[in-house]
Parts: sequence; C-alpha cells; structure tokens
Amino acid sequence: MTGPVSFDALAQRFNADRRASHGDGASGPEARLTRALDAIGWRSAGGESLDDVAAFAVQILAACVTGHRNTATAVRDIADLMRQSMADLDGSMPPASAFVPAAEDVLRRYVAD
Repeated sequence: MTGPVSFDALAQRFNADRRASHGDGASGPEARLTRALDAIGWRSAGGESLDDVAAFAVQILAACVTGHRNTATAVRDIADLMRQSMADLDGSMPPASAFVPAAEDVLRRYVAD
C-alpha cells in the first residue's frame, strides 16, 4: 500500500480491531500498532517502549475514527507522539514534521496488517 491511508480503510481496520480486542493489549488495535512500530524500527529509537507508544497511538486513532475523521491530523498527532517519545540524547530534536513519513508508514502498516 502506498500513498495516504484513507479514512474508510483506517476506520474499518480500527473498528474491526476494537471488536476483536480482549482488553489485554495482546489483541486489537494496540497489538497491531505495536507490530507496525516494530516494523519501522521503533526499538532503535531508544525512547518509550513499543507498548507505551502503541497505547497512546490507539487514543489518537480513536479520536480520528470517532471524532475528527481526518487522517492527516492523525498522522501529525502520531508524528508528534513519536517525537515526544524518542530518546533525547543531546538535547536537540528535529521538529515533529520530520516524523511525518514514519507516522504515515505506521498507519499504512497498521491498516495493511
């Protein structure tokens, strides 16, 4: 899958994951987001754990699917989450916009998984 993720595809995946969730983090949207983050190499970022970032990302996707319905906003919010969750090794961080391609990749992988 290339290009931006459509709202319909995101909502369909998210709602299906919510229905299948057992509330344990091992199933549902959190598990799928954990796999997507792992696939882009999040472990090497040295910041927050995959599980913690995925848990926050679930909230971002829920706000998109049940609220604003804007996938571009969800991408920006995930990019900001990634920026805030990375290890700050030398006191400098790139802007959140630098994380947009990675955030788009996470959403593509989440929907395609």
